Amino acid sequence: MNQNQSYCGYCGKSYKNKTILTKHVYLCELLHTKNSDLNKDDDEPPSQKKMYKMLLELGKKYNKLEEKVDDLNKFIIKKKKKINALEWLNTNLTNAECEFEKLVEHIYVYDEDIQYLLNNSFYDTLNEIFSKNIYNTNENKWPIIAFSQKVNVFYIYEKQIWKELNKEPFIKFLNTIHLKIYKHYSNWKKCQNNNTDSFNTICDKTLVKLMQLDFNQDYILSKIKSQMYSRMKTDIAVLVEYEFEG
Repeated sequence: MNQNQSYCGYCGKSYKNKTILTKHVYLCELLHTKNSDLNKDDDEPPSQKKMYKMLLELGKKYNKLEEKVDDLNKFIIKKKKKINALEWLNTNLTNAECEFEKLVEHIYVYDEDIQYLLNNSFYDTLNEIFSKNIYNTNENKWPIIAFSQKVNVFYIYEKQIWKELNKEPFIKFLNTIHLKIYKHYSNWKKCQNNNTDSFNTICDKTLVKLMQLDFNQDYILSKIKSQMYSRMKTDIAVLVEYEFEG
């Protein structure tokens, strides 16, 4: 044992400076007092002077801890880098299977989708179709992506670069999908050997569902966009350890 050092009788830490040791002991004595001892009737409380010194030491340690936390937060903020979504996409995500205007060729409509449409809304049917063709696939595969940090904003891969999806190409995309659904519905109906009143009634209602849509109407476009976004959004923080910038 080094004779030039003094040791705390509670935790065993050594100190060369006896003044620092004394301050340490004030706190260490308090922290190492057993709960059972505190409940004893004959246990004497610390003197006011001793309690005052304990509180002073606790206050100093708390202030130092706050300063360290503040310094750490400043360090983290300085270390954070901002990244632009488009810059990151164009640098790191260049393996899309096709360009956005060709995406419709990879979206298929089946008889079961038409049967679903008979009893459900067009919006829900579209969601079902996208679930099988877009949603449940690797997000790096298709030329469209959305981030949870940018609500209802889509980025598309077009002419070998990523860009933000504007209203016009989105409407064109939906119109093409809508036409696919309508054609498949027409062919499906022709193949049904059913001319009952109930069947004709439900088919008429389904046709109304298809014909009353106008994607140029903002509320229709917004509803579809929100549904797609809720299913397609991904957290960019999972992909990169950077602060997201618009």
